[in-house]
Amino acid sequence: MEATKRKKLSFPHEFIIVIVMAVLACILTYIIPAGEYEQIKSETGKMVINPDIFRYIENTPVSIWKIPMLLVKGFYDSSSLIFAILIFTGSMQIIMATGALRALTSTVIKKFSKRQTIAIAVIMFVIAVLSSPMGYNPFIAFVPVALLLSYQLGYDEMVGVAMITLAAAMGPNAGMLNPSTTGIGNQLAGLPIFNGIGFRLIGFFIFTAVTIVYVIRYANKVKADPTYSYVYGIKPSISSDADTIDEELTSRQKLVLVTVGIALIILVYGCTKLGWGFQQMSAFFLVLGALGGIVYGMRANDICMQFAEGSKLVVRAIILIAFARTVSIVLENGHILDTVVYSVSGWLNYFPKFLQAPGMLLIHTIINFFITSGSGQAVVTMPVMLPVAQIIGMSPETAILALNYGDGFTNIIFPHSAALMAFLVLSNVPYQKWLKFIWKLLLLWYLIGSVLLVIAQMIGY
Repeated sequence: MEATKRKKLSFPHEFIIVIVMAVLACILTYIIPAGEYEQIKSETGKMVINPDIFRYIENTPVSIWKIPMLLVKGFYDSSSLIFAILIFTGSMQIIMATGALRALTSTVIKKFSKRQTIAIAVIMFVIAVLSSPMGYNPFIAFVPVALLLSYQLGYDEMVGVAMITLAAAMGPNAGMLNPSTTGIGNQLAGLPIFNGIGFRLIGFFIFTAVTIVYVIRYANKVKADPTYSYVYGIKPSISSDADTIDEELTSRQKLVLVTVGIALIILVYGCTKLGWGFQQMSAFFLVLGALGGIVYGMRANDICMQFAEGSKLVVRAIILIAFARTVSIVLENGHILDTVVYSVSGWLNYFPKFLQAPGMLLIHTIINFFITSGSGQAVVTMPVMLPVAQIIGMSPETAILALNYGDGFTNIIFPHSAALMAFLVLSNVPYQKWLKFIWKLLLLWYLIGSVLLVIAQMIGY
């Protein structure tokens, strides 16, 4: 009876959560007045909003009965990300099939057999540094590698996905070299693209250190007692074959690793210097997968079969991503995004001066629920927030820092964050389990971020 009761009280499926959010978004289009800012062309030729001119327009409510069609539209609108994930995972499955990464994890495990926490710290720090200009998305395909390493070190899926997801969040969170938020914000403020990097660098090291310690503490508890795991009893998404600990790297596997290493360097250069998007990254991974198979000596038919097997693993993920896009479509069609921005920006007048920067963080957190895209939020909000910051005596750098924190923190908890859901689905970690694991860390981030913002405003950063 107790088991039946727990089953009845189980957390809703991710699909249900997102569909309910879409329904709520439809209801909001009937409640929140539609509005829009005037669009003007900036000096760079981009269309931005004029913060001085906002007007309410005729309501364009979105009927709940349109949700089935909008769910389908979500697939079309998310096609670039969907196909990118299919190609990422398919290509990485080819690399995984060579056994090179599995043998590499064996080597790492032997090297850090008595210092396993150091392995976690090093991996997370390297990913955090790489994420500074690249963001989350390029790391989605490496979830299977992180899971395999976590299994072999004696940990669980949560440690594996946290090593990748949380480390990849550090760069966007701190905004050190984030072109989507810092770059756009500084451009709109008339500042050099990465102006103010020094203070953001301090924040980067603080957030990264705290996050690494948080993951290691959990990992040590799981190591001591596997039943402590939040995902205890859940079937692993990939094989955790313990025999791989004795594997040695062959010459062909070493060639595969060299190929992957060179590819990562090219990927970083392409994302930071050439402005690669999903289309370019997808083509790049397609070549990487095929090249890795060829270097290892796989037959053409085997390469194709492995690619198909890898792509099949993410069907659930791409459905969830498409459904999540529906929420944004509803809000856009209802023309209530600008109204939300206009309303919440006025809240700053009610905050004491030393709390105005954390108040701006709160506002961006609320807006990020509606606009999960960092670049999208920067384009919509900064033309409003920068003049507001000027009026209340806040530096543009501090306002942009609040944007980074407000956009970045909640991307690891909002269920309609496409990248987060891709990480979780690929690792077979249920969303509700992730919430149990992450909520304390999220509070720490907000506490640290608020303190840093107060300091930034006090010193005139």
